[in-house]
Amino acid sequence: MVNTSARRLIYVCSQDHAYTFRDMPEQLRERGVSGRVLSYEKLWGCRWLPRGTYVMTDFDRLSPMEHEIAGRLHDHLRGAGLQVLNNPHDFRPRDSLLKALHAEGLNGFTCYLPAAGEWPRRYPVFLRTIAAHRGVLSDLLHDRAAADAALMRALNSGGLMRDLVFVEYAAEPQPETGSFQKHAAFRVGPHIIRANTVNDLGWMAKTGSEGIASAAQYLAERSEMEAYPHHDYVMRVFELAGLQFGRLDFGIVAGRPQTYEINTNPTMTLTTTHPNATRSETMGLVKSRLVSALAEVAKPVSWRPLPAPNYFRKRFVVGYRPWRF
Repeated sequence: MVNTSARRLIYVCSQDHAYTFRDMPEQLRERGVSGRVLSYEKLWGCRWLPRGTYVMTDFDRLSPMEHEIAGRLHDHLRGAGLQVLNNPHDFRPRDSLLKALHAEGLNGFTCYLPAAGEWPRRYPVFLRTIAAHRGVLSDLLHDRAAADAALMRALNSGGLMRDLVFVEYAAEPQPETGSFQKHAAFRVGPHIIRANTVNDLGWMAKTGSEGIASAAQYLAERSEMEAYPHHDYVMRVFELAGLQFGRLDFGIVAGRPQTYEINTNPTMTLTTTHPNATRSETMGLVKSRLVSALAEVAKPVSWRPLPAPNYFRKRFVVGYRPWRF
């Protein structure tokens, strides 16, 4: 018997990165939804699972065996009739996604895997890690000699060849301010929500710099909350990536959006205070619409718990069972 008041949203992520969802349970409660985080580390030892709408994230932080078991969990939940956003079976790592976007004409740049003997055909590029959002390992590299040197430095510092990728540079400064912008948008099921733009002095545009955005830029952001020009592009990228939840980060180059990455476990602890009143209003709208979209996808379920799969109880995930020699 389904209790129509029992709406749960269960957010699955790695234990060390559960902070991304920290503010959401309280926000969801105000909309009649019970929200909670369930880490993969905790899941592997569960005998029973709560019923609800599951949002599975952080695939790029899982080992291959953990990723496989996450896929089995997805199938188990779907087999029980539960809704699950993000299928681990469909996840594309950073390098695979960038190559697919380039092949489909959604990106004008691509990447190269030194582990596969691939070397840049166009410069500049930069070297970075593939998994776990650990960032860029070099400045812009303008020729093969510089790429060789950057790769050797990364390997000598303990990097793994299989986790390294050269990415073609795809950014341009704003003509008005000379700064760089990183745009972003969330997908939550059928909803696309424009996120805050990062304005920064450097081309990586990761965290932003204070005081460099103009009032006109803040007004443009606010207007896009009502008529988002990149809605269809963002949805096409998410569909290609096989993801129903996450945050897409992208730039605008020569008037075209260029995808940098999709973060399946994005920070949702969003501030709504800013010295510029227009920006503050925009930030408030982003947060409100994100919470509303999460609440909307949470479907009514029975409170009766679901037995966990046998492979959880056996705990055969490497790294979670002590070995005896």
